[in-house]
Amino acid sequence: MTTIIPDAARHGAWLLALTLAGAPALALEPPATQNEGSGHCGQALSDPDSDLSVAHAARQPAGLVTCSMGYLAAKCGDYATANLIFDKCIAKGYAGAMIWKAQMFENGNGVPRDLARAAELLRQASQSEDEGYAALGKLHYASALHEGRGVERDEAEARRWFEAAAAQGSEDAREFLRTGHHSASRDAFGRGVGSAPGQDDAAQRLLRRVEAALPAALATPQALLFGLGLAMLTVLGAARQLRPRRADARRTPA
Repeated sequence: MTTIIPDAARHGAWLLALTLAGAPALALEPPATQNEGSGHCGQALSDPDSDLSVAHAARQPAGLVTCSMGYLAAKCGDYATANLIFDKCIAKGYAGAMIWKAQMFENGNGVPRDLARAAELLRQASQSEDEGYAALGKLHYASALHEGRGVERDEAEARRWFEAAAAQGSEDAREFLRTGHHSASRDAFGRGVGSAPGQDDAAQRLLRRVEAALPAALATPQALLFGLGLAMLTVLGAARQLRPRRADARRTPA
């Protein structure tokens, strides 16, 4: 038995790599390059003739109300309208729109996923004259630096940005400085930034590096779980195939 497990594991490791590499081709539908969302916010909010609709807001000049309607459009899945509004508001310097557009780029909501553009928008928002949005921009840019999302990973520089955000009143930045973790932003797996108390920091970092190395099509919980599940079945199958051979060898006379 001691020789079977290493052999099975060795074969399984290769099969795991092949499975993860080929998982997109095994999907029922080809992976989308971006998340298009539902495309609408219901009849009332999508009616172009209604002054209260997101469609109406998209035709208005950039302003506080218009930009807040971009947030509403994003939340209900009308990413096309949300991006149209955010772009208009960003051109006028609205930091809140920069932060939300950054999240659209991070998640690929209505636009191709682009972590570098997301990080740059967060850096721009951090320079806002509005201290609330400036602190929020600093917090999220610090998080990008800490994790290496769209920028080179630099924990020392990230800490300086967290300190700057805390100085402007960000409680989440203060939480990170106390504990090394905050949950103001979460990834697709529901994890916050840094390692929560009690978590294995080294294991968390390794997992994030593996996720970063995967193709974008696999960077979702569903695709990753599908790939890992199929790989585990493959490893188990290899082990079961090897076991009878070993048993037969034991029964064969010398």
